[in-house]
Amino acid sequence: MKQILLRHLNLLVVGLSLLSMAPVFAADVKIGGKDAKIGAKLLWDYTTYDGVHHQTGKTGSDSEIRLVRVYLINKFDEHWESMLQLQINEHEGATKTVWKEVFVKYNGLGPFDITLGKRKEPFGLQMLVNAERVLFMERAMISSSFAPERSIGLTLSTYQGNSSVELGIYSQDSSGNPSYAKGGPETDNPEKDTYALTGRVTLTPWQRERDLIHLGLASSSRHFGGNEFQVKDRAEIHLAQPIVTSGTTVADNLTLFGLEAAAQFGPFSFQSEYMQLLVDGDNDQDADYDGYYVQLGYLLTNGYRVYNKGKFGQMVPLSPIGAWQLMGRYSVLNAEDNNQGVEAENIALGLNWFANTSVRLSANYIMTEVDGADPNNDDGDAFMLRFQYVF
Repeated sequence: MKQILLRHLNLLVVGLSLLSMAPVFAADVKIGGKDAKIGAKLLWDYTTYDGVHHQTGKTGSDSEIRLVRVYLINKFDEHWESMLQLQINEHEGATKTVWKEVFVKYNGLGPFDITLGKRKEPFGLQMLVNAERVLFMERAMISSSFAPERSIGLTLSTYQGNSSVELGIYSQDSSGNPSYAKGGPETDNPEKDTYALTGRVTLTPWQRERDLIHLGLASSSRHFGGNEFQVKDRAEIHLAQPIVTSGTTVADNLTLFGLEAAAQFGPFSFQSEYMQLLVDGDNDQDADYDGYYVQLGYLLTNGYRVYNKGKFGQMVPLSPIGAWQLMGRYSVLNAEDNNQGVEAENIALGLNWFANTSVRLSANYIMTEVDGADPNNDDGDAFMLRFQYVF
C-alpha cells in the first residue's frame, strides 16, 4: 500500500509541476521565430465499484492519475504545422511514458490537408474527441473496444461547407500498443504487423448558430496478419477489471463499420453510435460483434459545446457559476459469438461542472449487467469522481 501511495504521489508531483508552468507557457509562444502553442492536461480519478466489476464480487475502490499530457503545436508557415504530444500515466502499478501524437500536416493542396505521422484514425464520433472533452468520464463500451485509436500512417482530409471526408492508410507494430483504445482488442504475436485502411464521412445537414444536426459514417479494413484477437473491455470503468470478453480468434482480417448521429438544440444534446466488428478468422473461425449507445445531456446553466469539421470539442461556460450539465447514457456491447463471450449493458448517469474551459469536476454512477458470465455474479455498480485541469 505504501508503494502504491508513493507512486501516485510521484506522478501527481510530475503533473502538478507541469501544470505549475501554466502561467509561463499556457498561451501562444514563439519557437525559433515561428508561432507555437504549448499546453498540458491532468486528469485524476477516484472509483468505488462492486459486484461483477470486482474480481471477488465484493466492493473495491481505488484512485489514479488517469493521465498527464503535454503537447506542442508548431506552425512553420501558412501551410505547414506539426504536433508533439507526450503522455505520462500509471497502469497496473507501473508508470509509463508514451508519444501519443507525432505528426506533420500540410494544407497547401487546395481543398485537401495531408497528415503524416502518428494520430487518431478517422473513426468514431466519440473516439475522435479528446479524453478530457468526452462528456462522461470514459467512452462508451463500443468506442473503447472497437474504434481504432492512434496509429502511424498517412491521412488525406477535406472539409467543404457542411461536410468532411477523411481517408488514411496506417501501420501498427503489434509488439507495441495496439491501434485500439486500451482495454480493447489485443494482439499477442510481436512478429506480425497490422495494416489498415480507414475512412470517415460526416454531414451537418442543418446548423443555425450553435444548434445543429450531425450525421456520420465510417469504415476500416484491417489486415491482422494472423495475430490472436479478443475483445476485452472494462465496461466504462477504467480502474475495474475487464469483464466484457469475447472468445479468442486467430484473425487474418478485421472489418469495422460505424454509424453516427448527434444533435444540439439549446441546452439539450443527443449523441448515438452503432458499430459492428467482423472478424475473418483462421480455419473459418469467423466472428461478428456489435454494439451501440444512446447519450443525452442537458445544460442547467448557459454554455455550449464547440463543434467544427465533424468533431465536437470543449465545453464553453457562459455563466459566472460555470456550466452545470446532467448526463444519461445507455450502452450495449455484444461480444458473443461461436458459443463464447458475453453481452453487457450499462446505464450511466453523470453530473459535470465546467468551472471554466480549464477546470472540470465530474461524477458518474454506472449500473452494469452481464449476460453469459457467472450467473451468481452478473451485475454491479460503480461510482466515479474526476478532477481535471487543462490549459
